[in-house]
Amino acid sequence: MGEKRLLNGWADELRPVFSPRMVLVAWIPCLLITILHYRTLVEYAWAHDVLRRLYYLPILFAAFSGGVRGGISVSVFASFIYFPHAFLSLVARDPGDALEKGLEILLYNIVAVVAGLLVDRERREREKQERLARKLSEALEEQHRIESQLIRAGRLGALGELTAGIAHEIKNPLHTMKGTAEILRDAIAPEAPERRMLDLHMEEIDRLAQTAERFLTFARPAPSDRRPLDLREVVNRVASLVETQARREGVTTVIDRYDGAEPPAVMGDADQLTQLLLNIALNGVQAMAGRGSGTLSFSVFPERQGGKGYSCVALRNDGPEIPEDHLERIFDPFYTTKDGGTGLGLSICSRIADQHDGLLSVRNLPEGRGVEFTLSLPAKGDDG
Repeated sequence: MGEKRLLNGWADELRPVFSPRMVLVAWIPCLLITILHYRTLVEYAWAHDVLRRLYYLPILFAAFSGGVRGGISVSVFASFIYFPHAFLSLVARDPGDALEKGLEILLYNIVAVVAGLLVDRERREREKQERLARKLSEALEEQHRIESQLIRAGRLGALGELTAGIAHEIKNPLHTMKGTAEILRDAIAPEAPERRMLDLHMEEIDRLAQTAERFLTFARPAPSDRRPLDLREVVNRVASLVETQARREGVTTVIDRYDGAEPPAVMGDADQLTQLLLNIALNGVQAMAGRGSGTLSFSVFPERQGGKGYSCVALRNDGPEIPEDHLERIFDPFYTTKDGGTGLGLSICSRIADQHDGLLSVRNLPEGRGVEFTLSLPAKGDDG
């Protein structure tokens, strides 16, 4: 086993030296120069001088392609195959001066080392600049994400305070009206026609009270009980809760199995996150209702955003697309396209995501394949 690892290590070291590019620009030219050198007659001293210096070209090309390792590999090879021609009369002999030929061989290796070191340093600098550029890009992405989150949170917070005040002002008179209606109802006989009108009156008071309560829920959401949590457990729970209604509408629920690294745990409130995902899932089922078929899919996966780790949940439905001018406003309070809707469902979902230091986003899938909501929550213990 150890020998196998050693061989694999050697293979990894030699692979760049014998890459297709190195073979083309260094090894083959070096061999061609050697063949010409050996076949050149002694009488052509000038040709031997030229061919001897031509070795610098493949050596420099090797240094440019493979750094010090590539340059030295070719320079040592050139020295080795030129040496018999320079000092031995095996096939033919370079008629040049012995000292000059010895210095030439020495220069082959010096040039290879110097050029290789310069190339390696330039590559390290370029890689450093690329790493810095990537970090800067990630930082800008994180800044943009935080800015968007703060803008949305600020808008929701301001509207929440206004809504809370209005809801309180509405609820107080409603309590008085309901108490008065209950007293009047007791004074009216059950069979009297006025009793039915009074019952309708009390039902409307209850409906208004429920609406005011929803406004308060949006304005002042309950504090989160955040604990270490695996989002896959929340997804399984939501899929079970929505399955019955989905089946009734002809919609199939699918949980995608992520084949990569396991998504990291998050710090979250399981009940609030279930409420968030369930709201989006039910909206997706309603968007596909009436078609007789459809697919609602859940997937959980890890992701890096702005240099930080996140655990993400994506909910996709193949219902109609959301108009582009609605995408920017879909999380705004009181914005709704449903008849009789309050426009608070997705706003509450967005506020829950904000409470968890996360982000809820939406996009239309390419080629009209539906809509995707993505919840991104910081991974537990990830400090970027």
